[in-house]
Order: sequence, then C-alpha cells, then structure tokens
Amino acid sequence: MSRTKKKRRHVSQYIQEDAGPTKAERLANPNSYESRKRKAQKDSKKPKSVYQKELEKQEAAKKQDSSDQRKGGRLADKIRKLNAEKKDD
Repeated sequence: MSRTKKKRRHVSQYIQEDAGPTKAERLANPNSYESRKRKAQKDSKKPKSVYQKELEKQEAAKKQDSSDQRKGGRLADKIRKLNAEKKDD
C-alpha cells in the first residue's frame, strides 16, 4: 500500500486579496521591523582584523610617546624655571 500526497484542490480559493505592504514599502517605513533590523545590522560593530588591531596598538604607542614629551614654548620654559627656583628656596 503506497502513500499518496494530499493535493490542494481549488487553489483559487487560497489567493489572498489583501497581502499587505510590499517589502519595499516596509523598508521605506522607518518604524517597521525590517527597516529597524536592516539598520541594526548595518550599524553593528564588525570584528576587527588582527592587522587592524596591531595598527591601533602602534598608533596608541606613538600617541603615548608624543604625549610624554613636554610641549610648550618660551613662556612654558620660563614658568618651569620659576617653579624650579621656588622649589629650591
């Protein structure tokens, strides 16, 4: 005894008259689920590559080295000199 698949008869009865908004219309609406999902996927943080992480480490090290150096001009040197003299007294 073989099993037969059930067949849908009278398919014309299953056609939906009002299927709702199309996907393009849903994406155009900023409050719809699809548009919020697409925006979240676009804005999500992407994992960085090993190469990019290494570059950022090098840039951070350079920035730290440059911030360690004293910056200033003649006025800063003058203030440092005066502070050193006050400290000695």
